[in-house]
Amino acid sequence: MKTCIMVSGGDAPGINTAIEAYARLARLGGDQVLGARNGFAGLLDEQLVELDRSLLSLLAGRGGSILPSSRRPALQDPNARERLGDVMRRHGIDNLLLFGGDGTIRHVAPLLAGWDISCIVLPTTIDNDVAGADYTLGHDSACNFATQAVAGIRATAHALPGRIFLLETLGAPTGHLALAIAYTSGADLALLPEYPLELDWLSERLKQIVARQGAALVVLSEAYPDIDRLVKEIPRRTGIRLRYTALGHAQRGADVSHRDRCVARDMSRVAWRAFKDGDRNGTVLWRAGAAILHHGSSPGEHKPPPDRHLYEYINQL
Repeated sequence: MKTCIMVSGGDAPGINTAIEAYARLARLGGDQVLGARNGFAGLLDEQLVELDRSLLSLLAGRGGSILPSSRRPALQDPNARERLGDVMRRHGIDNLLLFGGDGTIRHVAPLLAGWDISCIVLPTTIDNDVAGADYTLGHDSACNFATQAVAGIRATAHALPGRIFLLETLGAPTGHLALAIAYTSGADLALLPEYPLELDWLSERLKQIVARQGAALVVLSEAYPDIDRLVKEIPRRTGIRLRYTALGHAQRGADVSHRDRCVARDMSRVAWRAFKDGDRNGTVLWRAGAAILHHGSSPGEHKPPPDRHLYEYINQL
């Protein structure tokens, strides 16, 4: 059996760990593994590489991906199906192991299944927004990265009281990541795109928090509506200095946490076993504390919104 591994969409901590784990299983099982650089665009252009086991072992705990991705919609090309089949036949590729997020699972995987291409997807996104999954690879590492930033903010807040600190996380269009970080960091407020707050209420609450404890920490998702206006209006309405920190894409390149290393290896093992058992299409989902194979098409259209009860608890609503 020969598998081609590639990354579709953005990177997430744990991809390198999962690639290394799958390559190890393949070698022990007498199988072969190739890597495609630059996603499907690279695969169609035959940018295929042998995966160096020593380099994989070295990078297994690092963020990012040893295999670069690509945002180019190569599969939309009119002759993409024919070219993909030709490349796989010429190189003896039996199946594809694909790393991707919500868009990859909902759109790319069903397309490949319709083309009769054997493919299993491992959900890798720090946003934790994949339908049918309790957890996605990279989420814990991104949360740990944010926790370190919070520690620095709190040190400054203690040394220089009388300020409001806004910490922006990634999360794409959802607030799952921001909510998780707000809860574990003990933030005073969580601002999520699914549950926007009225600005007057928010300003008054922040004034009360700063008066009571000297500083306020707000964690907000990048998708929260009109962040620029928020940053300008809060100081004007409260009369309190505001300091704004955006974690940005550094979260996606975070070192891989212990939990994500475990999840990566479990997911890879399930994927390799599925291919060996003859499964041709599916998604490896993390549910109820274990990696399982969801057979066939997408496990759902959208993930439910972030936990409303947890959100209300943090915001004391």
